[in-house]
Parts: sequence; structure tokens; C-alpha cells
Amino acid sequence: MKLRFRLWLTFSLLVVIICTVIYIGIINVYEARTMESQKQLVISQGYGAVDKIRGTLPRAADRTDGYLSFYSDQLNSRLLILNHEKQLWFDSAKQLQPGAPLSLAILNEGEVPAGLFIPTSSYGYVQYTLLPLDEAVDLGYLLIINNVDYLYEDIFSFRLQVIFIMMASVFAFFFLCYGIASWFTGPINTIIQQMKRITPQRRAFKVAYSRKDEIRELATEIEHMVRQLNRYDQRQQQFLSSTSHELKTPLATMQLIVENLPHVREDSSTHHDFLSDLSVQINKMRRIVDNLMDVNRMAEKPLEKQRLSGKDLEKHIREHFQWIAEEKLIELNFLGLDTTIEADRDLFLRAADNLVSNALRYSDTKGRVTISLLPASGNGSAEFAVCDDGIGIPEEELPHIFEPFYRSNEASSWNQEGSGLGLTIVKQIADMHECRLLVESQSGKGTCVKLIFP
Repeated sequence: MKLRFRLWLTFSLLVVIICTVIYIGIINVYEARTMESQKQLVISQGYGAVDKIRGTLPRAADRTDGYLSFYSDQLNSRLLILNHEKQLWFDSAKQLQPGAPLSLAILNEGEVPAGLFIPTSSYGYVQYTLLPLDEAVDLGYLLIINNVDYLYEDIFSFRLQVIFIMMASVFAFFFLCYGIASWFTGPINTIIQQMKRITPQRRAFKVAYSRKDEIRELATEIEHMVRQLNRYDQRQQQFLSSTSHELKTPLATMQLIVENLPHVREDSSTHHDFLSDLSVQINKMRRIVDNLMDVNRMAEKPLEKQRLSGKDLEKHIREHFQWIAEEKLIELNFLGLDTTIEADRDLFLRAADNLVSNALRYSDTKGRVTISLLPASGNGSAEFAVCDDGIGIPEEELPHIFEPFYRSNEASSWNQEGSGLGLTIVKQIADMHECRLLVESQSGKGTCVKLIFP
């Protein structure tokens, strides 16, 4: 069932329940007030008869009979006088003899005056009212019996009116609830229609919705998701294009070498150079493929964190890069080696290797590369940084340096080595460790890459 109809039925059912509760409340209050008014009316009329009858008892029975008949006609009721033991004494209808047994529920009431409304099969609804003849002296009681069918007919008529009003209200609210449900679900239907139009060839989503509520948040999040998908698709296409280009270059070189190898077989020196170049291109392709596989597999690898100190970091970097630095006369400078971090050793050292390798590759001879592991100055536990005084990165290219195979024109002209995936791998490792990755660089003055641990 669609959300619109579920809301419609829910609202309608809620209105029916509310109207039912209101109906019961109104009827109960009306019945109670109507009966109480009738009771008080009969009591006040009965006390008028009590004042006359009280003076005739017990010495003037004839006068009592006369008053009883008079007030019976006047009140259009049957009047009974009971003695102090609630036994019959006088009957205005002359149908019961004195002392006749009476089995009426009103006689069991503890307090007087008392009133009781009872439905009967023969006389319809009957009202019984019991009044004391003399509250100071236990003289007896006046019992008033009158038919109140008209009262219940009035209550029944009132019920019909209320039912009609309630049914009209429910009917009106039924359509109103449909309108409210449509108003609530309208934007959702619009979102659904917009999403149905999204295809692999056309990913566009825009919903105009002004209210600031959860639906707007949903539309905003879907719009953001579509933009992310478009960016992902664009990056994927760029990644495939860059990968094809990066692999095509060594493949073309290898093909050219293989085609010319038979022609230089007689020249051992040239033949050896061709084979050496072929080996270089094969190694370059292997590095590209290995890095591509690492990029895809790295996110699935669970982190195996352990304590890593600055001393361990210095030892590792000197073992792998000291000889390269000495060849280029570059000074390796280490700072803050007493700091320790919690990280996956293999992954972190892989990121450090890539950063140090880039720093050495794009630095001038007799330059300096500084590797530091210090307590973080702001939010964070530690800060790892690799800084150089090399060629730097133009400001407009900084947002793209972590994209796969992205290399600035200046970097490409400076050094053709590398797979173009080093900083992509660094970014992925930083994200896995929930590190913030900051890059500070000025063209011609150097670059500083920082990993800030949480």
C-alpha cells in the first residue's frame, strides 16, 4: 500500500476514534445533566406536596388522601406515602392496600432525598423519587413515581443529531485527510519520479522544495549522492583513461624494442642497451600493475596497529633512501624521534616511503629533506611530516595531486619516473588510519606533506 493511502487511512481512523470518543463524552454528559435536572425538578415539586401532607398525618387520613389525589393529578405522577419502616400507608391510585409489600430498588437507597431512573417492560422508563416527610421526626416518606419516556425520547433525538453531526464531520475530514496525505507525500512522489529518470547516461537530480524538514534533507542527500556518483564515474573514466595511457607508453616502447632487436643482434653493445631498456620498461609496467593492485586491495586489508617510534622510522628510511640521498648530495634531516604512534607498520612505512621518494625525486642536488614525527600542535596525537625545498606544486594543482596518475606538467618535465599512484596510495593509507592529510607547497620553494593522527 502506498504511503499516501496509509497516511489517509491512519488519519481517517484517528478522526473516527476521536469523533467516537467525543460522541460518547457528549452523550454521557448530556444524559447525566438531563437526568439530574429532571431529578431536581421532581424533588422541588415533591417538597411542595410534602409541606401540605406533613400536617395531616397521622390524625387526618381523609385530608391526606385528598392532598395525595390533588398533587397526583397536578404532578401527573403516582404518589405513595410510606411509614417510617418504608411500608405502604397511602396510594394515590387506590390500587394497593396499606401494608402491601413493596420491592423497589429506590427503597434500598441509604440517603434521602433520592432519585432513580429504571427501564420497565410495561411502563417504559420510570422515575422513582423518595422524599422524607419530616427530616426532624421519623414520620415516613413520600414516593413519587412518574413516566419519563419523553425524557429518553429527547435523549434519543439528541443522540441522532450528534450522530448526524459526527458523520458529517467524519465525511468532511475524510476528504481533508486525503488532501493532507497528498500534501505530505507529494514531494516524496516528486523525488521518486526524479529518481526514476536517473540512468547511467543521465545522472541529474534536482527537486525544488522550500520547507526545512526531513524531506528536504532527503532530497539534499540524494542530490549529493548523485553528484558523488557523477564524480565517481568521472574519476573512474579518468582512471581508466590514465591507466590505459600509462600502460600504453611502456608497451609501445617495448614493442618498438622487440621489433628492432633482430636488426641490432650483430652489434652486441646496442643489443645489450635494447635489452636493458626492455627490462626497464617491464619493471615500470610491473610497478604500475603492482600499485594498481595495491590501490584496489588495500581498503580490504584490516589494520594491524602496533607501536612505532621515530627511531624505527629513521632506521627504515636510512636503510632505503640514504644511498639515493648521497648520490644527489641531499641531506636527510630527522626531527622529534622520541614520539611514538599507533599504526599499521607496513602500511605507514609504505606511505612514508612514497613521500620520501617524491621529496628526493623532485629536489635539487644539495637540497634538504626533513622527516619529522612530533606531537600534534592542535587536534591530534601526533604529526608526521615530510618537507623538501624542491620544485613545489602550483596552487591550482593541489586539489588534484591525490588523483590516480595525476602529475603536474612541471613534475612530468622534471622527472619521468614513477607510476603516478604514490600520493593516491598515501591518501588511501591516511584515510584508513583516519588521519588528516595536509599539503603545504609553493612553486619553486618546496613542499610539505603532513599526516595528523587522531
